[in-house]
Amino acid sequence: MMEKLGETGVAQSQVFQAIESTVYLYGGHFQQNFPNWHYPQEQHQLFEMIVVLQGTETIFMGTRRCVLSAGEAMIITPETAHESFNFCGNRLRFFCFHFSVGDLALKTQIIQNLGNTVLAADTPLAQAAQRLIQRFSALQAAQQQPDWTLNMEIAFLQFMAVVSQAPRVIAPVAQLPEQQVILAQKMATLLFQKGPRPQSFQAVCAALNFSTTYGHTVFKRVYGITPSTYTKERRFSRAKVLLEIGEKSMADIAVDLAFSSQASFSKQFKLWSGMTPSNFRQTQRRPQSQANYLNQ
Repeated sequence: MMEKLGETGVAQSQVFQAIESTVYLYGGHFQQNFPNWHYPQEQHQLFEMIVVLQGTETIFMGTRRCVLSAGEAMIITPETAHESFNFCGNRLRFFCFHFSVGDLALKTQIIQNLGNTVLAADTPLAQAAQRLIQRFSALQAAQQQPDWTLNMEIAFLQFMAVVSQAPRVIAPVAQLPEQQVILAQKMATLLFQKGPRPQSFQAVCAALNFSTTYGHTVFKRVYGITPSTYTKERRFSRAKVLLEIGEKSMADIAVDLAFSSQASFSKQFKLWSGMTPSNFRQTQRRPQSQANYLNQ
C-alpha cells in the first residue's frame, strides 16, 4: 500500500483511485414447455444464461449439439447462433436471462473459458447459478421496493465473483457432420409441411432421394429420437396446448389435428396421456395470456 502526503500534509494510505462498473441484466424469466417444444435459431449481442430446472434441453450451435439436464447450466456467448429443443418425454422448465458486464477482462474470460459449454450440476459454477436463480426468485415479490435493483445487482455480482474464479471448462460436445444436421432438419420440416397430420417417413425419404434406413439413422443421430417418436410427440404436444388454452371445442381440436372424428382424437389422446381430453382440460386449463410460451 502506497503512502503519500496530502494537501494538508497528513499521510494518506491510498486504497483505490477509481472503480467503474457496469452491470446490465435483461429478460429474466422462468419458462415451461411441453415435449417437442422448439425455439428457432437466434443470436444476441448479450450473454445468455440458461439453467435447466426440470427435464432436458437440447441446444444446437451450428453442428454442435449440447444437452442440458436438470441442474446443469450454460452461458451462451454474444453473437452465437443457437436453436433450442425439448426432445425428452417430459416437460422442460428452465430459467433464462441475458447479461453484460463492463469488465472487458471478465468478458474475455467467459468467452474463452466458460462460454457455450455445459456446466455440470455438481460444479461450483452451476451451483452458484442455482443460488442466483433462487435469489432472483426471492426478490421478485419486492420489485416495488426502492432497493430492489441494487439487491438484484448484488446477487448477480456475487455470481460473477464465482465466474471470475472458475477454472476453464472443457466439456465434451457432440460434433455432428453439417450435411447430416441439414438433412435431419429437412426431414423434420417435411414431416409436417402439409399440415398437422404427418406425412409418412417413407414419403419424406423418397422426396429427398435416399432410403428410409439411412434417413432413420441420420434423424436419430441428430435429434436423439426416432422419426415416429418425433411425430407422435409433436401431435401430442399440440393437442395439450390446445386443451390447456381451452378456447376451442373438442370437435374443433380434432379437426385441427387432422383426426377423422372427435372420438378418434379422444381415443388417441387417452393412449398418449392415460386420461381423456376432458379430464386433461379440467386439470391443466389456463388462460391464453399465460400460455404464450407454449408456441409450437
